[in-house]
Amino acid sequence: MHETWQQHPAWGRGPALDLTNRGRTCDRLVVVSAHPDDESLGVGGLIATAHRAGMSVYLVLLTAGESSHPPREDMSRHSLATLRLGELDAAVEQLAPGAPVVFLGAPDTGVTTVEREVVTALTEIVGDGTRTLLVAPWRHDGHPDHDAAGRAAAEVARVTGARLVEYPLLMWRHHSPDEAPWEDMAVLTLDEEVLAAKHDAIRAHASQVRPKDVGGDAEPSIGPASLALFEAAVEHVVVLPEPVLENGEDEAGEPALEAV
Repeated sequence: MHETWQQHPAWGRGPALDLTNRGRTCDRLVVVSAHPDDESLGVGGLIATAHRAGMSVYLVLLTAGESSHPPREDMSRHSLATLRLGELDAAVEQLAPGAPVVFLGAPDTGVTTVEREVVTALTEIVGDGTRTLLVAPWRHDGHPDHDAAGRAAAEVARVTGARLVEYPLLMWRHHSPDEAPWEDMAVLTLDEEVLAAKHDAIRAHASQVRPKDVGGDAEPSIGPASLALFEAAVEHVVVLPEPVLENGEDEAGEPALEAV
C-alpha cells in the first residue's frame, strides 16, 4: 500500500507548513502523543525541525502504551509501560535533546474516559498560545485514543489561541489515498539531518518496530509497509483554517493577519 500512497499525485505536493500562528512566528511547539512512538512516527521531523529552529519543544504523553501487546510471563503490562516510557525518552533525545516530557497517565485505549481531564491539563500546559504550535493526532484518525487526543487539542487551541496542527497515524495503514483530506493537508519536507534524527527516534521504540530485540516473539506493531511511509522524507499534517471572530479580530483580540 505504501507505494500507492507515494505514487498518489497529492503526495508531498501540499502547501509548505510554516511555523507561525496568525502571522506571528511561533516560539514554542507542544506535541501531544497518545502513545509512545506516535510523536516519532507522525511528526518526528517537525519536532526536530522546530528544535533546530530554536523553538521550545514540549512533549505531552497521554498513555504509556501498555496495551500494545498482550501481557506474557516475562513482560507484564506494567513492565511494558516502563519499557515504552524509557523508549520515548530515548526518542525525544534524538529529536529535541533536553525537551521536557509531561506524562498524564491516562489508560491505554481509554483516553476517552478522561478526555475532560486531558483538556484541563493541556490548557494549563499551553497557557497563552499566541505563539504556540499545538500538534496532536488527527481527531478523525480512527483510533479512540488518537481521536480523543485530537478533540482535546482542538478544544485547547480554541481556548488558548494556539495554532492546531493534526497528524494522521492509522489513516496511512487503514485507508486509501483517495480518502485522505488532501485539501486540508500541509507538507513538511525533511532535510537529511532531520530525517536521520527521525529514523533514530523511530528505532528507539524497539518494542514496537523490533520487539524480538527486547525479548519474546511478538510481531512488530508497525509493519514494513507502514514503516516505509513514516520514514519518508516528507510529513503530511492536517491544518484547518484558523478561526477568526465575526468582528474581524483573532482570538487574541487583535486584528486578524494573513498567515505567511
